[in-house]
Amino acid sequence: MMREAMLQEELDRVDTLTIIQIAAYVHHLNIHLRSNDCTDGERKSGLELLERLTERVRFLNRALEPVFF
Repeated sequence: MMREAMLQEELDRVDTLTIIQIAAYVHHLNIHLRSNDCTDGERKSGLELLERLTERVRFLNRALEPVFF
C-alpha cells in the first residue's frame, strides 16, 4: 500500500511537468534503473512508474527511430 501511495505521488508530480521536463525525468529514471546501485525494489517500482507514465503521456509510447542527415 505504501508503494502504491509513493507511485501515485510521483505520477501526480509528473502531471505538473512540461514535456521537456518529463522527457528528462524519464531519461534520468532509465539511467538510474540501469545502474548497479539500483536495488531490486527500486527497479521494480521504477519500471512500474515508467509503465504508468507511458499510459499517461502518449509521446512516450511512440517508438523513436534514428534520424539520418
